[in-house]
Amino acid sequence: MKLLFKYLLSANYSFAKRWVNKKMTQQILPATIHTFTTPFAFIAAGLYCTVIGTIDYKFKTFLPIFIGLGIVMLGVSFYIEKKAKKAIYKWDIEKEYKSLNKSQRSNRNTFAFLFFWAGFALFFYLAITFTEGYLVK
Repeated sequence: MKLLFKYLLSANYSFAKRWVNKKMTQQILPATIHTFTTPFAFIAAGLYCTVIGTIDYKFKTFLPIFIGLGIVMLGVSFYIEKKAKKAIYKWDIEKEYKSLNKSQRSNRNTFAFLFFWAGFALFFYLAITFTEGYLVK
């Protein structure tokens, strides 16, 4: 599991290094952490929608659902963000990035991009599938 997260964190660092403005290098680590945590927050939100959709009780308004969604997504993001900050320094991701060639960096950028959109697609699928009862009057 550590190898998967190390590779994913390295891929997100490579992605952030590519897309962050060269004059603002201090923004690379926040961008890395954000692109690393967002797919996990989307996945947690999809699981939250699954739970909300499977219970028999239906809320009369969307406000409690959105509040719960925000709590779940922020909770997961903050937890993973705390772990990722430690891991970047512990696993020396910056040094590993410097040792990669252009092809490896491109592969990691692609992996980070695909993981981000796969997390969003899973959230979208779960949200639509399990909360469709709220959309039908």
